[in-house]
Amino acid sequence: MGYFAVLDSPNAKFTITQCHINIWVLRSLLPGRRLLYFDLGLEISADGSQPVDAVELLLPFKVENGYRGDQFQGCLDLHDTLLHPETAELIFGEPVNISGTSPNHTLRLTSGAEFDLRHVDTANVTAINEPDELHRSSHYRVPLSSPVSPGSKVYVRFRLRVFANRPLLTPRSPFGGVILDFRIADVRESRDRAREVTLRSRIVQINKVNFFAMLPDQYQLLTASPGTHNMRILETRAWSSYLHRVAYMHPANVQLVYYWRSSSGVSPDNPFRVFATYDRHLNKAKIIFWTIIGVLLAAALARSGWVSTITTDNVRSVANFMISVFGLATIAGIIAAVRWLVGVAMNRLEKPRMWVRWLERLVLGRRAGP
Repeated sequence: MGYFAVLDSPNAKFTITQCHINIWVLRSLLPGRRLLYFDLGLEISADGSQPVDAVELLLPFKVENGYRGDQFQGCLDLHDTLLHPETAELIFGEPVNISGTSPNHTLRLTSGAEFDLRHVDTANVTAINEPDELHRSSHYRVPLSSPVSPGSKVYVRFRLRVFANRPLLTPRSPFGGVILDFRIADVRESRDRAREVTLRSRIVQINKVNFFAMLPDQYQLLTASPGTHNMRILETRAWSSYLHRVAYMHPANVQLVYYWRSSSGVSPDNPFRVFATYDRHLNKAKIIFWTIIGVLLAAALARSGWVSTITTDNVRSVANFMISVFGLATIAGIIAAVRWLVGVAMNRLEKPRMWVRWLERLVLGRRAGP
């Protein structure tokens, strides 16, 4: 089971005073398809005598790097989005005052908190791959644009694409819901994995965690452990500039926000876990409505003679064939076949799936609207 963690450097000691995580489960162009994004904000406090020039991350998913024409390759620095007061207020949940000149900007919240912003060096973000590959996880080094001086703090925020999202988000069935399982510094399953055992001593304590999961409203929350701190409807229009067309965000399509937090220190001795199950609501009225529309349209075309190949006999033959098919293969058998095909695609067709996702992002980035 993969987990999230920040790893220290042998030469520079630091702690994470605040960790802000946004998981976006967003609509794509095709009905039922989802695009996942992982936004991470870290306040880094340099506690040692050496400057901090990078952080290493363990991620509970595989990262998709993207292709030519994508909005970003691998990692997107969100520093500049924080310089817009409206967007910064959405992220931090309160009015924000922005001061300073590039590249040294400071955010001052009305609660009194301050964040000194720092860019990440996205061009040099690298995956750390070793022979004993981490199970269902990724290991990345994220360098900063300039080192953090000893005794000071900086805040960075960036975005990654999620490709192989299990066990972070696991579908229960093709027509069912999903299971959200996100863990920070939960090392229990890594005890029999040599490389993960060696990394445990490097896990940095996180003093405070704010975790948000944004899902379409058709996913209805069944159980959650721990209970959510609060829930709300996402302000779609307000967030559209922050997301910048990474998915289909029409205001009529409601997204729900689920919020968990931890104010106690998170470490291997005190891991942070979020578990939630969601049921998928199928709008039966829409299914029946469009089925009736399709039947009426076929009947109208058959009677009107507008299309010579569509006749009453043809429609009757197709209907009889469909009835025979459903008589031979039950609904349960069809569902089982679909589940098997989905499993094959998930495990063996990685490259074609990545190309399809790239095409979707390409269209989404060039369309008009939110």
